[in-house]
Amino acid sequence: MRTLTVLWLHSPDDGEGDLLSVVEHGLSDAFRDFCSEAFNVRMPLEYPPLKLTTVHSPEELPDALFIGGDPSRGMTEGGDDACLFMVDDSFYSGTVRGMPLKDWLKTYIPALPKVAVVYPGRPPIVVPQRRWAKKGIEVLSRPEFYRERIVHLFKAFWLPRFWSAMRQYVQVKAGTNWHTPGHNGGNAFADSPFLRGLYEAFGSMIFRSDLSVSVESLGDLSSPEAQTPLSEAQKMSSEIFGSALSRYVTNGTSTSNKAMLMTLLKPGEVVLVDRNCHKSVHHAIVTSGAVPRYLPSRWNSRLGVWGPVSLHDIERALEPDGSQRPRLLVLTTCTYEGVLYPVWEISRLCERAGVLFYADEAWAGYMAFHPFYTRPDCVAGRAMRYNAVNETSGAHFAVQSTHKTMAAFSQASMIHVSLRFKALLEEDASPQFRWLRRRFALNGHGSFEKFTHDLHEFLRYWHSTSPHYPFLATLDVAGVQMRLEGMKLIDERLKWAADFRARVAAECGLPEGECFAGLEDIAGTGGWASDGFLKDPLKIVLMLRSPEACAAFKKALLKSHIQWEKSTATTILFLVTVGTVEEHFECLFRVCRLNRALIGRPEAGNDDENVSSAVQGDPVVLPRDAALCDGEFVTLEASVGRIASQFLVPYPPGIPVFVPGLRITAPMVELVKGVIASEGVGAVHGLFCRGGHGPYYVEVLNRDEESRLEPLGASR
Repeated sequence: MRTLTVLWLHSPDDGEGDLLSVVEHGLSDAFRDFCSEAFNVRMPLEYPPLKLTTVHSPEELPDALFIGGDPSRGMTEGGDDACLFMVDDSFYSGTVRGMPLKDWLKTYIPALPKVAVVYPGRPPIVVPQRRWAKKGIEVLSRPEFYRERIVHLFKAFWLPRFWSAMRQYVQVKAGTNWHTPGHNGGNAFADSPFLRGLYEAFGSMIFRSDLSVSVESLGDLSSPEAQTPLSEAQKMSSEIFGSALSRYVTNGTSTSNKAMLMTLLKPGEVVLVDRNCHKSVHHAIVTSGAVPRYLPSRWNSRLGVWGPVSLHDIERALEPDGSQRPRLLVLTTCTYEGVLYPVWEISRLCERAGVLFYADEAWAGYMAFHPFYTRPDCVAGRAMRYNAVNETSGAHFAVQSTHKTMAAFSQASMIHVSLRFKALLEEDASPQFRWLRRRFALNGHGSFEKFTHDLHEFLRYWHSTSPHYPFLATLDVAGVQMRLEGMKLIDERLKWAADFRARVAAECGLPEGECFAGLEDIAGTGGWASDGFLKDPLKIVLMLRSPEACAAFKKALLKSHIQWEKSTATTILFLVTVGTVEEHFECLFRVCRLNRALIGRPEAGNDDENVSSAVQGDPVVLPRDAALCDGEFVTLEASVGRIASQFLVPYPPGIPVFVPGLRITAPMVELVKGVIASEGVGAVHGLFCRGGHGPYYVEVLNRDEESRLEPLGASR
């Protein structure tokens, strides 16, 4: 079993060895009681689940937590197990390397819960309401008398509210059900002589916990304002992820994007968007009636991937140019291949221009839980974090596919609204955000409550009124798990991934950069690292020498029963998640060793310009108008020069080539035809064909609609 560490910044006194032993045993006993109640886990009495490690001054903290005191090198053996930080009140106002202790903790270990230990006779201290608690030294030094208070403290930090209430209801309170769903706790399957195997394969709990909003005591996703275990779980997630507001979504980040953009944008308003964002963002632009202004796209033909948008292009797009000012910037960070944007700098540029920054963080919701995702000394000596929503400086909104990289069921997603956005709305008087304060005004003032009300209303447009309760429970538990053991989980996988890359490179007799795509391989040369961009090591992009080598390597993977996340003609993406185990790396390494001749940097392609040109340009009519108009089917070849009224999306990764309102060009058609030739017609979502083969049709505006709709250029 895993032992977790409680780190105590504590001033030692002579003869206090007994005190440390008492505190360690008292915390461990209370933790056993908590785990028994919260997780239904029984720990043996002889097993100490918590280990107490003391640090005697704030300046010693970096060395206690990080290898060589450097966060980029990983965690120490005790640091990666840290689940709780305690600090004596005498150190509370201390500094770490010239940085106030509270700010240092907020930057490097933000998600870790913290306790200020107070002593009698000392001046009182005031701790933040979020992620902090105060406990008297007598509670820790006499745990036999105060065990319940310590257990209550642990519940405040780690109890999954919704899961605990749902389990209690299912195991104790549930009786005869006269409500949906129709399988009635699994009875429909358990009592069937033909389908009982389904019931036994899934297990009874998944059916018994598949409840209905009729069980009002648990909560309703459509009524988040009510005081229920579900609303309490979402408040807990907000605290864990460092947001002003967090909301659960059971229809994936696709639905999160649609609800959020409908909340933030009005018809006709301009949104700056990475042309290569997920198709759900494009869908959201259509449903909101907004006008997209696409940022320049860069195609990497060597690897068959899209690169990030440069800071220069973002800054230029934010500059006033006499046209309608944008309200929102949407970027995907991290990208599918693991490129992370410098969110602090982009936020600064956006706020200077009066534009909100919206981060689609579907692929990297775990970054708040490990200090690796920190850039030191980047702004006036301050360290900044790469996770989009944080308490230092970052995006105003983030949406995360909790199911992609953390331990939640498929479709389970979260929306996070930052504390900075709340301040812009209610406290900041920046003149460039007057429009925002008018947008969400209550009694003439910007109101976060008004924004929250609007968000809930649009979530109701998209939420199912019959959400799957086990989905919600895994969202609850996934956040708690990351707070409790996320640092250990991420640290292990960072080390495993680094070791795997080094072993493969040694086996191939090549530098590591010749086997796995790094930042410049994906983004190109041009100072990306100096601008703050970072490649996430948990997105392993293996390079193959040619399309033929890639196809052969994929056959070898399938033969070994290994399934990858995504591939191109010359790369294969392996996604490292909190559920990846060390054995997975060993299995993949064996395939790499047997097929090492296939691994290596592919030859450079020569169609970068043609492919990039296929996704340039802005719509000529409003995307919503184009999508809702009466269109006509034409063949793919005949669509050149016409205006698209539908999406064509090569999948994965889900980046549209045709978008409603865009005028179709020959490079667009050639790009789609190339995907059909290499991957099959099923790889392009939206094509119409009969019998699974050509001719292929696409819907465009008919001539009458094209002449009727007002060109966007005329209204700007």
